Amino acid sequence: MATAETALQPRKNALLKFSEWLTLSRFILLCCAIICAWLVFVPLASLIFVSFAEDTPAGPGGFTFENFVNAYTKPYLADLFLTSLEFAVFSAVITLLLGAGIAWVVERTDAPGRSVFHALTLIAFAVPGLLIAMAWALTLSPNIGWGNRALQAVFGLEEPPFNIYSMGGMIWTLSSHYFPLAYLLMGPAFRVLDIRMEEAAIVSGARNWQVARRVTMPLLRPAILSTLLLIFVRAIEAFEVPLLLGLPSKIYVFTTEIRFAIAEAPPQFGYSSSLGLTLLVICILGVWAYRRATRDAEAYATVTGKGYMPTPIKLGPWRWPVTILTSIIFILSLGLPLFALLWQSLYYKTIPNVDLLADFTWRNYGYIFTYPVFLNALKNSAILGASSATLVVALGFVMAWIVQRTNVRHAWTLDAMAFIPIAIPSVIIGASILFAYLILPIPIYNTLWILLIAYVTMYLPYGMRFASGGIIQIHRELEEVAEVAGATLIQTFRRVLLPLMSPALIAAWLYIFVMGVRELTASLFLAGPHTQVLGTISLTMWEEGGSYGTVAALSIVQIVPLVMIVAVMRLIETKISRRG
Repeated sequence: MATAETALQPRKNALLKFSEWLTLSRFILLCCAIICAWLVFVPLASLIFVSFAEDTPAGPGGFTFENFVNAYTKPYLADLFLTSLEFAVFSAVITLLLGAGIAWVVERTDAPGRSVFHALTLIAFAVPGLLIAMAWALTLSPNIGWGNRALQAVFGLEEPPFNIYSMGGMIWTLSSHYFPLAYLLMGPAFRVLDIRMEEAAIVSGARNWQVARRVTMPLLRPAILSTLLLIFVRAIEAFEVPLLLGLPSKIYVFTTEIRFAIAEAPPQFGYSSSLGLTLLVICILGVWAYRRATRDAEAYATVTGKGYMPTPIKLGPWRWPVTILTSIIFILSLGLPLFALLWQSLYYKTIPNVDLLADFTWRNYGYIFTYPVFLNALKNSAILGASSATLVVALGFVMAWIVQRTNVRHAWTLDAMAFIPIAIPSVIIGASILFAYLILPIPIYNTLWILLIAYVTMYLPYGMRFASGGIIQIHRELEEVAEVAGATLIQTFRRVLLPLMSPALIAAWLYIFVMGVRELTASLFLAGPHTQVLGTISLTMWEEGGSYGTVAALSIVQIVPLVMIVAVMRLIETKISRRG
């Protein structure tokens, strides 16, 4: 008997040590790590596996390099790479100029209408990229574009002056869609830039251009580089604009090539996966450069404990010219496409004309609201947007607390894993999740669950960033007081952290909900006959070449509630600012 107890003693000691080690925070860390690893590494592993597997009618076959040979010996691969690079680089530069210019006006000057410009930028953020591309096609198409027709009539031109189905048209369309992102990234940098440094340079005899070159621009360098690199990554993975505006003029990029390889009969999964790895490497290099550019951002900080003066620049006689110029940017980037969609949804004629005002009709909207596929897609988009936002915010909140508050070793790996999907294009996430759940014996293909997994994977980095930013602003001593008072961890979460972080968490939920409702790229790979979403049916109706009025009405029906949600975000933002 003693011998048996002696033999079991090491096992008991090991269990005792494990129970002492497995604290609640470590258990939560372990669960979160498993969830993150599943969300991030399973699709990546399937992408790599399929790229080295032979395509067979029954699925992935044996090991082969043939997929890479087929992909990288194509005569047009160099053109595909250069075209994608050209599109991404020029889109990133123009987007940065637009977003940074508006951020400067709103945050650094006394120009009239700054709050209006801020609200308009948030509205522009709410408009899906697919609808922006459709709107510009209706505005500047050589055949049906009302903008081209108007310019021809005014200036007596024989040929349409603009062609949206060109590289220049693609770059402008994507820039007019992404500039709100550049504004949101550059705005805080301008907001915390202390004007006293520029005033000191002026007092020392420097001219305005010297101050901008030697003081302002160096201080903004981390924000400029990080914004440029992040937008480059978003542009290289863009899909909607190249699909709608590039294909008619035979302009191909990586994302469209991957999509059509999978859509072929039979699907070329291996070929598309090998191309996807190239796109993934490009994005990883971009994110690596982004992290490197922001690594020493603290060296450029101007807000310190010695005081901080966010004084706006007085423009003097230039106040109204700056406001007018900024208004023109919004008219061109947001006003024209929204007007095109609204007009087309209410009238049958593509070209706006005063004589047609009497032909006003709600017929397109009536058709949309009685269209069974639309009602199902609306329900699916709402469910996916709300579910993904809730899961991402909850997971991000718990992981941010572990990373920022606990002393668990290697907790930082959660933050690193949560950031990985930023480097994975949505076209790759959609394709690789499709591969994974066709291979794994998990019956979620053609269900909302597979779409929900894709959405949570894509938006996890944003939830983590929102939660980390919110929890950093709350001093640790508040939780320590609650602990001393006898509160459990759950009670501390419920009665201390959640009330204080509620504005940031609500803003995160709304932000992710908006992105979920307007998502298209990953959904194209994963949506089934009964799991269509708003983006997929909008694209289908456009490609089928039916009534432009019906497609435009569907667009307006999507935009209006998203704008209302953004208005709620604006109210929350105002509340947070006043509290601060």
